[in-house]
This record gives sequence, structure tokens and C-alpha cells, in this order.
Amino acid sequence: MSRGRPKDPEKQAQMMAALLDAAERLLNRKSYKSITIRELAAEAGTQSAMISYYFGNKEGLFLALLDRTGDMRQRRLQQVAGLLGTEPERVLPVLVSTISDIMTEEPWLINLVKDEVLASEGRLREHFVKTFPVRIGHALLTMFSVLQQKGILRAEINPRFATASMISLMAFPMIAEPLIQGVLGVDRQVLRSDAWKQHLTLLLTQGLGYFPAQGDSDEIR
Repeated sequence: MSRGRPKDPEKQAQMMAALLDAAERLLNRKSYKSITIRELAAEAGTQSAMISYYFGNKEGLFLALLDRTGDMRQRRLQQVAGLLGTEPERVLPVLVSTISDIMTEEPWLINLVKDEVLASEGRLREHFVKTFPVRIGHALLTMFSVLQQKGILRAEINPRFATASMISLMAFPMIAEPLIQGVLGVDRQVLRSDAWKQHLTLLLTQGLGYFPAQGDSDEIR
């Protein structure tokens, strides 16, 4: 890749993507605070000035990374929501699998949450809330409300509480992985396994009074 600023719009898009990919890879290996602009540029095969040109600064680059992955997650959740009109009984098992995949496919995001979002306030924290919990929270709340209207969730279940419970069940093991890995042997490999997805699905279906189709019920037993 050229180390100067490309003039072609397509090549500019490629360089921006390369910088975003570099930020993601580095965050998989080290903390946000320890990553330097020079490291980011070297990882992307370009010059440090390109970060300033395209993103303003290091923080701007990581804000853009949150935007990019937030849009990807939103598209995947919209695909799940599409089942509401055709196969509502499959929504919860597919939703558990989708969110589990999203979280285990983005270890860098968990690192950012632990290092920055939970530890300090700032633009990264504010932007993370908008691109992850707010988007997922709204999507879950809508889906749970529709499922309740269809009689698939018990009438006495509070959709807001159900949303909070699901987010907690799925996010906490990822954030607390160093603790539960040492004590229980539950590591990232376990958290991305079908057995873990089935466990979460069973907990949620039993707790929410969810009534899946016979085939789905057999799958989670």
C-alpha cells in the first residue's frame, strides 16, 4: 500500500479501511491507551499523517471503528427481526446465537469496554453507548414487545426488564472472562460454542415463558 495520501476515492476508502482494520487488530493485543499513532500507521502500512487527515486523531479513528461495527451489528439484528413476521417462534434462539457470535467475533470491543467504557467517561464511552447498548437495546425491546403481542412471551413479562436481563446474561461472561475462566474453565472458546448458546437459550426461554416450536424445543434440551 502507498504510504502517501491517495487521490483516487476508491484508494482513499481502502486506506481508511486499512487504518480501521489496524485499530481493530491492535486493540485485540493491547489497551487503547497504550496504542500509539505511529503503531497504527505502521500496522496499516501508511504514514501517521493519514490518521490526522482521515480521522482527526487517534480517538477519531476509534470512534469511526465503533460506527463501522455498529452498522454491521444493526444489519444482523435487522435480519433477525425479519423473522417476527414469518417465524416468530424462532426469534429468541436465533437472537441468542447472533448476539453471541457478535460478541465473540469482536474481542477488541470487549477490551475497549473493560479499558475505557467501564473505567472512565469521555467521547469513546458516550459513542459506545450509542452504537452498541442503545442500538441492541432498542432492537431487543422491539422484538420482545412484538413477541409478547403474539403470545409467545408471557403477558406479565416486562419487555424492558427482559431486555436488560438478556444483555446482562450475554455481556457479563465476556467482560468477566478472566475470572470465570480461572474458576470455572469458561473461556472464549466455550462462550462461542453451541453448548453455551443452547444454555443461554434455555435460561431465557424458561425465564420468559417463551413457547418455541417443537423443533426448536428439541434443539435446546
